[in-house]
Amino acid sequence: MKSKMMKALAVMLALFLIVYAAYQAWTVFYNPYQTEIAVSYSVNESLHVDGLAVRTETVIEDQFDGSVSYIHEDAAKVNRNKPIAYAHASADTVNKMILADELKKDISLLEEAASGVSQLYGSSEFINDQIGQSVMSYSAALASGNFSAFESAKDSLLLNINKKTAITGQPNNFEEKIALLKAEYDEIQNEINSDEAKTVLAPKSGYFVSSVDGFENIINKESLFEKTVSEIEEIINQDVVTVEQKLGKIADNYKWYYVVSVSAGDAERFIEGRTVDIKFDGINDSVSFEIFEKIEDETSENIIVVLLCKTFTEELATLRQVSADIIFSTVKGIRVSEEAIRFNENQQMGVFILDRSEVKFRIIDIIYTGSNYVLVRWNQGAKDALQLFDEVLVGGNDLYVGKVID
Repeated sequence: MKSKMMKALAVMLALFLIVYAAYQAWTVFYNPYQTEIAVSYSVNESLHVDGLAVRTETVIEDQFDGSVSYIHEDAAKVNRNKPIAYAHASADTVNKMILADELKKDISLLEEAASGVSQLYGSSEFINDQIGQSVMSYSAALASGNFSAFESAKDSLLLNINKKTAITGQPNNFEEKIALLKAEYDEIQNEINSDEAKTVLAPKSGYFVSSVDGFENIINKESLFEKTVSEIEEIINQDVVTVEQKLGKIADNYKWYYVVSVSAGDAERFIEGRTVDIKFDGINDSVSFEIFEKIEDETSENIIVVLLCKTFTEELATLRQVSADIIFSTVKGIRVSEEAIRFNENQQMGVFILDRSEVKFRIIDIIYTGSNYVLVRWNQGAKDALQLFDEVLVGGNDLYVGKVID
């Protein structure tokens, strides 16, 4: 009997210890007063669309069987009867030219590193910092998909690593490497020079584009306004056709259209003459467009919106069928979670904040409602309004002004 009682007491004691431990853990780790920092936030009011870039373009009809090296980048201004490209007999010549440029760059980087001494480059710590910055630039360019920045960062990183090798006295064999690269460069350059190239002249003045996609003879800036809505929609959705190899084309002007088909309801958001920003898929920066004209007829329930752009860059020059976000406006304010919103005794909307352990009330003015959050106007300096970096109480019961929370 005594043994059973002892076992029962032991079980009860064990349960008590478990409950007590759980309570202590709850008091340590559970915080009924959840907070968040009020931060600046912006939201774009936009419409995602599929559209077509429309330009008036003249295809360069010169025939060639080998490869082409271009004198100009896409979107460059060119003049009639001036050289724009070289047509090579060999299909490998352009690849050899690219390789020759890479070898020349590598030789230059090695020569710069080999000519340096510690007095020129500074301390080893300084070079380490330079290497670190190059690595960060390399990573940032890789993450953003910016090819030109990626190449620049890669060259900078290679140069700084070679400088590090030079000032630390480690064996580097720079001279031997340079001699080997120069020999390879000379051999490739001789092969390039032996391939006689035909000079291609611009058939007209305008803006050069190296790609041809088959839409050049289907639609242009003039014929666009002669087509019905359904015809334009069909072209927007048309599959890209395969065209025989061409040298490129000349756009007549730096101005071009982006054409989209939208519902009648969405079309009301497009007011002719106003400006919108457009963020194209695959391009980092947004581009400014003027809402130029709307086309509607009985052939479709949708409406064609024509947007005019006066910017012509290398990235934009090769666009054709491309999706984009049309940004009508940007709302910027202080972000607040919906569950933090309260009302004071005067029925003013606001939030409780924690100011040095004391609860205070701050008024808010909602300017945008999102999913589980709102944006509120920042009345900078107003003592009774929410300010940036205030600590907002999101969770918690029995909150009132003046309450102290440790």
